[in-house]
Amino acid sequence: MKPLLSRVESKKVDKAAAMLKVLAHPKRLAIVDLLGKEEKMTVTEIYRTLDLPQAIASQHLITLKDRGILSSFKVGTKIYYSLSIPKLLDVIDSLEECCDTM
Repeated sequence: MKPLLSRVESKKVDKAAAMLKVLAHPKRLAIVDLLGKEEKMTVTEIYRTLDLPQAIASQHLITLKDRGILSSFKVGTKIYYSLSIPKLLDVIDSLEECCDTM
């Protein structure tokens, strides 16, 4: 078996680690999971569903959007968020399976 760094470019490993670091926060992981189940949601829908203060939800949404995990668009006065990388749901599912076996 080849060493990991010879199979995968170190830049890819660094990017993957940075992505996992962003997802490591439980509230951000919950937001990604929620948006994986819904096509799009407003900030208000997100913070009410997850029972978060609006300011905290907004901070997490900005972080996720800045990392390219979420995208947003505005309709009138409302900003809608959606998941930009649907494959992240596979990561969440895999992590959930691992936790079930521990």
